[in-house]
Amino acid sequence: MFKYIKYIYEIYENQSFSKAAKKLYISQPALSSIIKKAEDELQLPIFDRSTNPISLTEAGEYYITAAKEIIEIENKIKHKFKELRTSIEDSFSIGGSTFFCTHVLPNLVDAFTDLYSNYSIKVIEANADELSKCLKSDIVDLIIDVEMLDLNIFNSIKWASENIILAVPSQFHINKKLQEYKFSFEQIKTGEYLKEKYKSVNLKYFKDEPFIFLKNGNDMYSRGLRMCKKANYSPNIIMYMDQLLTSYYVSKLGNGISFIRDTITKYEDPTDKLVFYKIDDIEATRNIMLYYKKNIKLSEVTKKFISFITNNIL
Repeated sequence: MFKYIKYIYEIYENQSFSKAAKKLYISQPALSSIIKKAEDELQLPIFDRSTNPISLTEAGEYYITAAKEIIEIENKIKHKFKELRTSIEDSFSIGGSTFFCTHVLPNLVDAFTDLYSNYSIKVIEANADELSKCLKSDIVDLIIDVEMLDLNIFNSIKWASENIILAVPSQFHINKKLQEYKFSFEQIKTGEYLKEKYKSVNLKYFKDEPFIFLKNGNDMYSRGLRMCKKANYSPNIIMYMDQLLTSYYVSKLGNGISFIRDTITKYEDPTDKLVFYKIDDIEATRNIMLYYKKNIKLSEVTKKFISFITNNIL
């Protein structure tokens, strides 16, 4: 009867057959058929389909309680076998977005392995949604991310903070109206722009301009929408990108305005194809976090890398 655990548990977590079917990559009729088989075996209904959202019956609540215990035991077994397979803890894996995997992690990993030559580190690139899934399923041991993850599942360590700025194609006419707010690539790179004597721009001035946004599900997407909403408009989004670096490059080609992290300027070549603006909003500052799973024993190499990276801020 427990061969249907993952299907029943996914419906329980999402409180919806359709949402669960999408997560499981099967059709909703197929999922309904599987649940019908499980309920036929139990001779009791698991879900109360008359409620919205869908809820558990008394039998379903007992099933889920048992399922959680089984899942926990399975995870412990997997983790133990992983430990046994790695009799000498000499490697681990870290995940990050394209920006971190391209510009940040290579230097940190090289410096760490120079210090600890007996250790090896694998770097895995993924988007925001995939990163948490990789960490949850033990594909990676550690991730570096700006997203807020479930702290019931993951431990978090603040690594650094960063500022979000606007990158506006230099040929846009709006730049002529905002001369007193403009910053060059070099002023962003050196951090000169952060001095109090320099003004922040109100996003209301960009109400009629085209924007390039990251896809829904990214922290920058939700922050960008919230900041524009505070300026009393919905942004004119003409493109959605998967990675922040891509949106930066597309803005540099003159297609639209992007919200970017200011640290891009530390790694990219200087450009006069963009004008930069400091944003007048509390949400223009965010934390960069390190995450790892709760209730697991960290390997020595992972502990040492966390200690190393926290002493080498972005």
